Amino acid sequence: MNNFLQRLCLVRKFQFKTKLQRNEILARVNSLTEPFTSDYYGYVWENGFRIYEKHRKHFFGGSMKNSFAPAVKAVIFEEDGISLVSCTAHLHPLVMVLFVPIYLCAALTVVLFPAVHLLLHFAFFKPAKRLEETLLDLLER
Repeated sequence: MNNFLQRLCLVRKFQFKTKLQRNEILARVNSLTEPFTSDYYGYVWENGFRIYEKHRKHFFGGSMKNSFAPAVKAVIFEEDGISLVSCTAHLHPLVMVLFVPIYLCAALTVVLFPAVHLLLHFAFFKPAKRLEETLLDLLER
């Protein structure tokens, strides 16, 4: 039920625990957001970080744009040598302002709502899951 409500609200929440200290977590996340070598950009602060997936990706022979690329805001809590990283993935705020009226109108129709949700599945939820797995791999090494 919780996953269903998150999908309807265009949000993905996740959290994980690690034995790394806050400074080590922030250093690793900062290395993930290298400007020219990574698919992500963002910044860190004292108690957390924000990571955005790049909207435009270049590859051999072309490029791809995803306006629905996820943005993750994370807060780090430390307790007894274990850090809890609590994350929330959401759409970019400007995209939310433009897309939410379309999303609400689509929710009123039986035909358009599945098509919009299929678009969101591949454009937002799958990249958000991929970013979650990237963060998990980065912080468990």
